[in-house]
Formats: sequence, structure tokens, C-alpha cells
Amino acid sequence: MSKRYQISKGRVEAKTTKFTQKFRDGSRQKIVLFKKAVCGLALAFSITACGGDHHEKKLSKSANLNHRVTGYVGSVAADEPQAAMLARDILIRGGNAADAATALGMALTVTLPSRASLGGGGACLAYHPGQPAQSIIFLPQAGRKPSSNSDRPAAIPMMARGLYLLQASYGKSDINDILRLVGNLAGNGAPVSDTLASDLAAVQQPLFEDSAMQRAFTNVNGLPLKAGDILYQPRLKIIYDRLISAGIADLYIGSLARSYALGSQIAGGGLYNEDFRNALPVQTSALSLTQGQNITYFLSPPADGGLGMAMAMHNGQNRDDVAQGTVAKWRAENSSTYLKSSIEGMTKKAQDWLDNGKAGSDSLPALPALPASTSFVVVDRDGGAVSCALTMNNLFGTGRISGTTGIVMAASPRQLPPPLLTGSISTYKQRFIAGVSASGQNDAAQEAAVTMNSFLNKQGNKREKDVSLPNSSGSKGRVNAVYCSDGLPGNDRQCHAYTDPNGMGLAISR
Repeated sequence: MSKRYQISKGRVEAKTTKFTQKFRDGSRQKIVLFKKAVCGLALAFSITACGGDHHEKKLSKSANLNHRVTGYVGSVAADEPQAAMLARDILIRGGNAADAATALGMALTVTLPSRASLGGGGACLAYHPGQPAQSIIFLPQAGRKPSSNSDRPAAIPMMARGLYLLQASYGKSDINDILRLVGNLAGNGAPVSDTLASDLAAVQQPLFEDSAMQRAFTNVNGLPLKAGDILYQPRLKIIYDRLISAGIADLYIGSLARSYALGSQIAGGGLYNEDFRNALPVQTSALSLTQGQNITYFLSPPADGGLGMAMAMHNGQNRDDVAQGTVAKWRAENSSTYLKSSIEGMTKKAQDWLDNGKAGSDSLPALPALPASTSFVVVDRDGGAVSCALTMNNLFGTGRISGTTGIVMAASPRQLPPPLLTGSISTYKQRFIAGVSASGQNDAAQEAAVTMNSFLNKQGNKREKDVSLPNSSGSKGRVNAVYCSDGLPGNDRQCHAYTDPNGMGLAISR
């Protein structure tokens, strides 16, 4: 049994729940170690000399995370408590929602490496008051050259680039301050959460067939780490130190890129460092749905859980499978793409579908079992908001670590169907009202739609001082949400954070 904690307006609750998850494992071939992998301690190419992408140049921002904000600082809801607490600390130190969301996403690579890793990726929806929300897409991508000895193909690591783009576009703090806090979390050791312990327990037998994973996630007696044990990741600390000293681009065009690629080849992932250079995150328009004076924004494809959620809200949830049906139809008619021009075209097409109510058909085959993910929502005191979903394309990705980097590699999207990533933000007269994200494989988008509709239906009802999350029995959907019935900026006393009662996350408000 495990616990789910929620903090809201000074109250702490704990509920018990069971968690199960399947893990897909393949046979591992023995390969020859033709070089010893290094963890990026050699001199990197300079970002300028290598023509680094403009998103990865070191930015000098005026605001440092060195003071304390009093009163309402914002709200946070996430699947993993320590990452949520770090995000709240960023808000207390004067960071905004994008700064806190970046810290939360990076912290999850330390505290929840079963679902988030520097080797993985995801998608975020970012909102600044008075401006339309934007989607930031950084899904883990497949390498272009399959390796002959890659028995478990890995994805190109997109997490660092994606979260960096989020922070560079919307944050106000120095990215290195955030990276330093996360690196310290890895080096000093983090208590294993109920969520990570549950994931380890679910997949330990196939996972520990790999000796590196066994060393990383067992205690001194060789037993799987349990909730409350300390997870030390000194090699991951070195990686974060390197990202501070050499910049995020080092993982894509410098010595870290070469080390990661070599480590992936040794571990059967089959990546080459030339795959990394042009694998870029994309910032594009979000999908939108107008209902009265409310505008709700959603993640845009290829994070197609946003389209599924939007269609479920548009159609009033007349069928329980409207979200999955829409995603199934979309995937049957559209191939995945990661180029900016192609994603912009897909976003326009998806918006046309939404405007016309083009939901899926009952005659379409159901979606297969989809990969694991994790989600979170962060809102700051000024009404800025970020809603994200992250993934490894499988629980623990490939189940292997890239060489000596300490980074768990995500699974290639060529091997498994894409996850259903869901995120949304609703506004009223250009003020933040609600943010909802969800995980839970196939059920994520539908549960997120139910939750957002529940919030909007209760909006403005002064008699309802608090609102509970809808609880769908039998659903695997796990929702994280923030709801401010009077809007932000405005009456922050009406802001509440929620984490799913069937999950093991943390919600903090006030």
C-alpha cells in the first residue's frame, strides 16, 4: 500500500492506494565494449563555435532566486511530492510559473526516473496573462540510423532542450540557479517516494536484469529501493554540473552528446551524436475552445491528448470514449512529425477538427495500451500558468542507463505507440481560471476533460468554497489541477490545488 499526500490551505491528507503497471521487456544482446563511456568531463565544443541553437545560448536574467515572497505565492500539483515542493520553493524565491515548472520537470528526472528523465521528453502548455497560450513540444524522438546491435532502441533525449525553451521563453530567473538546485537534489540524495517505489516494485524483475539499473535502484543489501530509502545519483549530479558550466547545448553538440551516444550504443540503444544536433523543441500555437467568455487552451499535436481532451469537452462527453476515439482517428489519418513547419500545419488541422466537432468513430479500432507518463500544473500569483505531461515512452524507458552518465534512456517511439499527453489551461476575460493535466495511459484525456468541465460548470458559484476532483471508478486517469474560481490575478483565496485521490502526488496551494 502507498500514500497520496495533499496540502491545501494548511491541511494535510493521506490516502492509501495500490498501483500496478506493466513493463515491457525485450531480450538483451551482448555487445562488445569498444570504448569506455565517459560522462562528459572532457572539454566541450563551445556553443558559439558549434553554432548552437538560439534557444540554448546562456541567458543572463536579472532576477535571482535569492529572496522570499510572502503571502500567496502560487499553486502546484504533481504526481511526485519532492518535485512539487521544489517548484513551490522556486515560487517562494520569486520565480514565476515557468521557472517553477522548469524546476519541477528537471527535479522529476531525479525523483521519478521511471517516468521522467533527461533521456525522455514531453510537452508543456504555457500561459502569460493577456496572451494566448503556447504549446512547447519536445517529445522523445527516434534516431535516424538504426544500429545493428541496438536490441533496445533508445530515443533522442529532449527533456533538457524542451524545458530550457520553456524557461527561456517565459521564465524570469537564471536557468543555472534552477539547474544547481536540481543537481544538489541528485548529489545529496532524495528519499524514494511512494510513486517511484510503486513503479520499481511493478517492474523490478525485468528491470534488474540490467546490472547498471540494479546498482542504481537497489540498496546496500541488493534489495529494491522502497519508499523512504535514499536514492543517490552522483553521476547525474555531474551531468547537471556540466549543463551549468557548458550550457544545455553540450548535451546536443558537445562532449555530453558524444558520451551519451556512445553510452547508448554500449547499452543497446543505438543512438549517434549526429542525431542530436537537429532534434529541436517546437513552440507553436495551442488548440483553443471558446465557451461563452471562457477560452480553454490545449496541447497541440503531436501531443494529441490535448485534441482528445478538447473534443471531449466540445462534445459534452456524450460518450465515455470520445477522447480516445478522437485520438485514434487522428493517428489513423496523420503521421507523427517533429519539424516546426509540419507541427504548425498539424495544429491548424487539429483546430479545424475541433471547430467542426470532428470526433472519432465507433467503427475505429481502439487505441492499444499506451505508455506511462507523469503530469503537473504550476500557477504563480500573477496568473501565469504551465501545464505539462512528460514521458519516457515506457515505464523506465528502455530499462537501461546510457554509459556512465546516470541518465535512464527513453524508449524509441518506433518501438511503442506514442503516449497520450494531456495539458490544458482555461481563462476568463484573459485571466487564469483553471489548469488541468493528467497521466494514466489511455484514460488521461477523458479524465482531464471531466475535471475541467467540472471546474467551469461551478465557476462563479460563491457558495462552493472548495471543489473536489471527480472520481471515476475503474479509470486509470490521474489528474493534477489548479482551480481559481475568481480568476488570477485577483482573489487568490479562491485558488485550490488538487492531485488525484487515486494517485500518490502532492497538491500545494497558499
